[in-house]
Amino acid sequence: MTHANIIHMPSDQERAQAQAILEQVIQGVTLQELPEHLNGLVQRLLSEVAQGHAVQIVPIHAELGTQEAAELLGVSRPHFVKLLDEGQLPSWKVGTHRRVKLQELLVYRERRNADRQQALQELVDLDQELGLL
Repeated sequence: MTHANIIHMPSDQERAQAQAILEQVIQGVTLQELPEHLNGLVQRLLSEVAQGHAVQIVPIHAELGTQEAAELLGVSRPHFVKLLDEGQLPSWKVGTHRRVKLQELLVYRERRNADRQQALQELVDLDQELGLL
């Protein structure tokens, strides 16, 4: 990405502060009126921090390297590079490093998940047809 990847795990004090603010937001108390979609994002952010999770906000137009992209898909870097080599995702090189757009990666992930769900449903249907369920 175009910024340093520094992971900051929330301290106990930060977690408590996030939890307190989250409770206020859930009750409808905000510092200023936010559109509903932003309110939802703020709630999700605060909820994650309150649970002690590190959070990273990435713009949809961000560019990822192969390691970051592989981690987002939950696959190994070599497998991800194979997907690029097969043309399953558009990519380009910056020097010797490959880059992919986050937006393209998210579209691919949704398509992959939909394909998996469809294949699973077909197996369930076949099992039912054969009387195995």
